[in-house]
Amino acid sequence: MKVIENRAMKDEEKMEIQEMQLKEAKHIAEEADRKYEEVARKLVILEGELERAEERAELSEW
Repeated sequence: MKVIENRAMKDEEKMEIQEMQLKEAKHIAEEADRKYEEVARKLVILEGELERAEERAELSEW
């Protein structure tokens, strides 16, 4: 009986650790998604600015 109790305790501890690791992994993934969205927005802005700068440069050549 003692062996079964020890095994159950070890399994419970392992499950708690895995739950904490899952929570941390989700947090990391959410943070990565947030950073990706921020960079994607900045890229759209910079692409627009580049396009306008190229148009101005083209017009100034005339």
